[in-house]
Amino acid sequence: MYRSYAVVLLALTSTISLAAPRRLSQLPVVTTIEVPAGPGWLGVGFGSVWLSKSDSHLLLRIDPATNAVVARIPVGPDPELGIGIGLGYVWIADTKERSLRQIDPSTNAVVRTIAVNISQEPEGSIGVGAGSIWLLTDDNGTDSGTLSRLDPETGTIIAMIPVKPKSYAAVVADDSVWVTNSANDSVQRVNVRTNKVVAEIPVHPLPRFLAAGENGIWVLSQGDGALVRIDPVTNRVTATIAVGFPGPGGDLWVDDGIVWASAEGAPLSMIDPKSNTLVKQFAGGKRMDTLRAAFGAVWIVEEPTGKIWKVSIQKLQAMP
Repeated sequence: MYRSYAVVLLALTSTISLAAPRRLSQLPVVTTIEVPAGPGWLGVGFGSVWLSKSDSHLLLRIDPATNAVVARIPVGPDPELGIGIGLGYVWIADTKERSLRQIDPSTNAVVRTIAVNISQEPEGSIGVGAGSIWLLTDDNGTDSGTLSRLDPETGTIIAMIPVKPKSYAAVVADDSVWVTNSANDSVQRVNVRTNKVVAEIPVHPLPRFLAAGENGIWVLSQGDGALVRIDPVTNRVTATIAVGFPGPGGDLWVDDGIVWASAEGAPLSMIDPKSNTLVKQFAGGKRMDTLRAAFGAVWIVEEPTGKIWKVSIQKLQAMP
């Protein structure tokens, strides 16, 4: 499966033109959940939806059956690097105090706070898997160019892997950690058994968010709003889909046979991974670029007003 470290040539399919986006008012919203205003990240796991809020220094736990906030867990001053879920815990990185909090979902309590040398860049993600926690850090004098591997039992760093500078997001899939490199417009693949970079894959400008699923690694680029699909068998880009909303922010998730993307100005885009086409897109709103899909719904944060929109997946799929 792995090849020697080399730059893999970019294989692009033709970019697919967009139909006119639908209005945000056409979203089949089941309900809205009141939460504190301000930036936030979403996570799903342990039967719950999780939301980190930097303005209120909280991690909120939401019951998807009742839509009620069932726990409010104090965290650090700026929990702004995504939410990691797995290995029995919820993981929250704080970019201001440079820490990682380990939260027990059985007690809704912080059990450990670990010092980590992450940068103050708020747009990124935590990798959880292969028995470890993976964070991009400034260690070894790098500019977020070190992939640090942490032992979840002890909180100690067990490997520091050199990657490209200005790398902020990581996801674990296919016995690898995939890292977006904003400085040189690529994705690096790290073998979890050897802790070494085994492939570097050119993508579109300013790649940031990525997700795994449906036999692909999906990467959203902020430079031109392109979504690319990487085949984890060949390490090649096999499709490019124009989401059409470049700029900062955004999010990406794969669930229920759909690739879900968000960007500033387009809170929800649905991509069919079987045909690699954009099938529905909803535009409008402001600072609504964080989403997760789980429990039969898409959850979208409306940051300025302090609301989570719960959107029915069944009704979305039934729309012509």
